[in-house]
Amino acid sequence: MIYSLGIDISKDDFSACLQRYLLNEQTHQVVTRKTFKNNPSGFKACMSWLERHTNDQPAPIRMTMEATGVYYEPLALFIQQHHRQVHLSVVLPSQSKKFIGSQGYRSKTDKIDARGLAMMGAERKLDAWKGIDSFWRELRAMSRTRSQLIDQRTRLKNQLHALAHGGYSTPQVTESLLVCVDTISNQIDELTKLIGKHLRSRKDLAESIACLRSIPGVGTLTIATILAETNGFTQFHSISQLISFSGYDVVIRQSGKWSGKPKISKQGSKYIRKAMYMPASAIVRKENGPIYAFYKRLLSVHNVKMKAHVAVQKKLLTYIYVLWTKGEVFNSDEIRNERIRHKRSVAPPKSEATVDTSVALAQ
Repeated sequence: MIYSLGIDISKDDFSACLQRYLLNEQTHQVVTRKTFKNNPSGFKACMSWLERHTNDQPAPIRMTMEATGVYYEPLALFIQQHHRQVHLSVVLPSQSKKFIGSQGYRSKTDKIDARGLAMMGAERKLDAWKGIDSFWRELRAMSRTRSQLIDQRTRLKNQLHALAHGGYSTPQVTESLLVCVDTISNQIDELTKLIGKHLRSRKDLAESIACLRSIPGVGTLTIATILAETNGFTQFHSISQLISFSGYDVVIRQSGKWSGKPKISKQGSKYIRKAMYMPASAIVRKENGPIYAFYKRLLSVHNVKMKAHVAVQKKLLTYIYVLWTKGEVFNSDEIRNERIRHKRSVAPPKSEATVDTSVALAQ
């Protein structure tokens, strides 16, 4: 037997559902439900309530919650710091939504979600939440704020453009927008300096960051964003996990003779995808190197520039992960040699060919 606690959390409070799961019979039994405030006193009350209802029949305790914005972080950090005996798992909302739907629940309430999360924690083998290192958490706050300020500045510049080319001009409004743009630009510059200073404060990361900077088009701000969003790749064990987390995984829909258009899921970190756009654009503009050759090969197949551009973003993200984990420098010659070896394995030389292609070539 195990206890499974599902928590559906929001800004002000969270709904908890405690279930008893019998492993041999594979049956659930709701022990109790309760709602607590999403603050330190509510966290302590929740753990006291949990201890009171699990003392009679001691068993392992699993806790499962959704990664709902940033609202889950205080409770998750509290559990990790003060109750390490609890197996805490944090799942993506898309994962929990599909699981709860598979259980036949059509309505959506806090109580239903908490019960579904409790069932998910009992039935699925979920990884334990490893927390967020304070260094990466601060870097993430700075990189996200900088990205949001850039978006705000872009909107203001668009407003200025509309005012400048409209039928009527309003000098007071234009002046106000210009002041806002200047202020935001100054804050962006300050955050850029802070991000560089923050990265340099960790001397043990200098060599690994230098390896990533060797990748064409990849600079300090891109590296900072990727490392901040992935917590320094501490929770990733494979490239496929990173690709899925970033929303670059391809979704294919097919049924019978009908086949939909393959596309990336975008069910992941938008900040990573946004950060990878500029490095990929820089490679495409320079028109040299093995990654650009990869872009041209894809373009010759389907002639869709954005599709090839996204593939370059995905390729660059893969290189970042590989070089970070291996501690190696980007090597263009090695990539070219790998491509040649791949071509030979797929299409052997004419001397080794098993099919006579002379007729086809003549035609």
